[in-house]
Amino acid sequence: MQSITLLVIILFSTSILLHNDKDAFSQTYQNENVNHDLNNLVTNSLNLSAPVYQAYSGVFLGTKNLSSGPPTISEDHAIEKAVMKNVGNVTNNMTFINTHLPDGTVQSAARGVITSEDGQNISWISSDIGMISDQGELFHGIVQFNISNSSGFSFLNNATGIDTQTPEIKRTIWLIEK
Repeated sequence: MQSITLLVIILFSTSILLHNDKDAFSQTYQNENVNHDLNNLVTNSLNLSAPVYQAYSGVFLGTKNLSSGPPTISEDHAIEKAVMKNVGNVTNNMTFINTHLPDGTVQSAARGVITSEDGQNISWISSDIGMISDQGELFHGIVQFNISNSSGFSFLNNATGIDTQTPEIKRTIWLIEK
């Protein structure tokens, strides 16, 4: 339960940052081998003006109930069409294991494979939290890309990103740059 609470806090904080139209999300950390002055700080950055992935359409393929009682757990499948930085048009084949909590919140663990038009691909996993309503889906989460043998996706090897999906805007992913 503590890990769920921590995940909710992290995702809520991320949500606030994303919705406040910040130009960059930065977190500094200390390196023991560096002088600790402003000129030598290393930061991670999230450039909100340049997403690495932007979906433009999606198809829900189906759902399977995995539980018999509260909370309801489902396995959902979908395919998205998107544009990916440095790659172009891609197809994202996704599977979500969704835990539907009593308050209407949905905790999602997902995995998928993004494939380019020339057959190159990269797999990913994510952890998201959100809600599904009559207006659509509202989710925020963290995406971890795996290592790809495809040269077109090599820039994403072991990369981490923040993703969001709202009723107005399809899934968007920004990389956390080191």
